[in-house]
Amino acid sequence: MEAPVAASGDEAVFQAALDGQEAVVDRAIKGGLNVNAAGPEGRTLLMLASFNGHAALVRRLIGVGARVDLKDQISRTALMYASTGPAADTVRVLLDAGADVNAIDGNERWTALMFAAAEGHVDVVKLLLARGANRDLRDVDGDRAEEFAANKGHAAVVEALRAR
Repeated sequence: MEAPVAASGDEAVFQAALDGQEAVVDRAIKGGLNVNAAGPEGRTLLMLASFNGHAALVRRLIGVGARVDLKDQISRTALMYASTGPAADTVRVLLDAGADVNAIDGNERWTALMFAAAEGHVDVVKLLLARGANRDLRDVDGDRAEEFAANKGHAAVVEALRAR
């Protein structure tokens, strides 16, 4: 499901979400900006706040109605964006709000687990696995999260993915 498109002139609010500026985002929402509106490349405020691991802002956005499983133009979700960084707290907030741990993007068919594994974020990988991430899903090239981690030399992540 895609987000509604934001009005022209809202770019600064999307940058504020990326930067974790809660007061700016709050003012925009109170001023009438749809919390689920999509900005550049179809990314929502929640996706941008998630990307940089702003857990408090993510929690706030969810509290005012941000939908956790909206997808951007390449079908990536806020959980996928959060999983690219060492943001276990943000990942936890999204999962607690019902984010689909096994959602697949429309570009490379990656999951949040694959993003976390590729970046070497062992705490995020462990959290995703504990919440039901499927370690056996494969991307368009047939690779699993374990191969991403191994190819980048993330031994602790490989170990976490092999543990049953």
